[in-house]
Amino acid sequence: MSAKLKTLYAREILNSRAIPTIEAVAILEDGSTGVSSVPSGASVRHLGKGVLTAISHINTEIAQKLIGVDYGSLAEIDETLIKLDGTPNKSRLGANAVIAVSMSMAKAIAISTKMPLYRYVAAIAQNNQPLFIPAPLFNMINGGKHGAGNLDFQEFHVIPNMRHSYSAALETGATIYQTIKKILIRRGAIHSVGDEGGFAPNLFTNLDALEVLSEAIKEQNHQVGSDVELGLDVAANTIYKDGRYVIKDRSSPLETMEFIDYLKDLNTQYHLRILEDPLAEDDWKGWTTITSTLGATLTVVGDDLLVTNPERVKKGIAEKACNSILIKP
Repeated sequence: MSAKLKTLYAREILNSRAIPTIEAVAILEDGSTGVSSVPSGASVRHLGKGVLTAISHINTEIAQKLIGVDYGSLAEIDETLIKLDGTPNKSRLGANAVIAVSMSMAKAIAISTKMPLYRYVAAIAQNNQPLFIPAPLFNMINGGKHGAGNLDFQEFHVIPNMRHSYSAALETGATIYQTIKKILIRRGAIHSVGDEGGFAPNLFTNLDALEVLSEAIKEQNHQVGSDVELGLDVAANTIYKDGRYVIKDRSSPLETMEFIDYLKDLNTQYHLRILEDPLAEDDWKGWTTITSTLGATLTVVGDDLLVTNPERVKKGIAEKACNSILIKP
């Protein structure tokens, strides 16, 4: 594979939350074009969420470094970007600038090699396993920082079983979403939409939200835990206060083991498939305990725990703190 960049530029766009982000465009000499956008950084514009500094880095320093050079692989391009930045966390050029360029180059190269992006990524990762579309995960109810302050947990998920086609699973999720709205209206609950597209109802407890999901699944003639599974993003950092976990479902704060027992009871009742960030990011002993207890039956996802940080990932593996990681570029 050979990739020689002809044109590289970036501009500011707005994402679905009206927050500025970067869109980078990479055009190879053969005309293949990749376009990619990433989350924003910080500046004094747009209430501290502008990205013009990072855009300037792409349009000047990064473009001057990359244009006209014949690279043999995407890895060479990424290594060039990392060395050009020169910091451990890409803080000089901006991680958003570096990632936007890397992603747009990946898309352009995939087009140039006449491969779908997913096959190109699998090829450079030397993945020879059969490829398939993952099961869709629907973020149906929002709480925590993504909601209206009514629920403690950040996301309540619905995950259709992939025994049938992806399109069938997508339809199942869409009909359950509409059914949830009807149930909330029937209960006299608020059915406004939260920060990530799920409903942000004024329910009393986290258990109430799981009950609404279960009711919606059953109304569509599906079986909870079999046809359609449930998941939670607890985002436990937000409920960890002075070394204990504070949730509306309990009248007093819970010690780590008490909170783990609470989550075990939820899993027994609702047959969870995914449990993301069930404990605070530095509660390592608790993470090891909950994974050893529940990891055989569900996916314990480390997001805030690991933050795609190589050192934290190494520690997570060594301590068997979780059995899955959420990778963010």
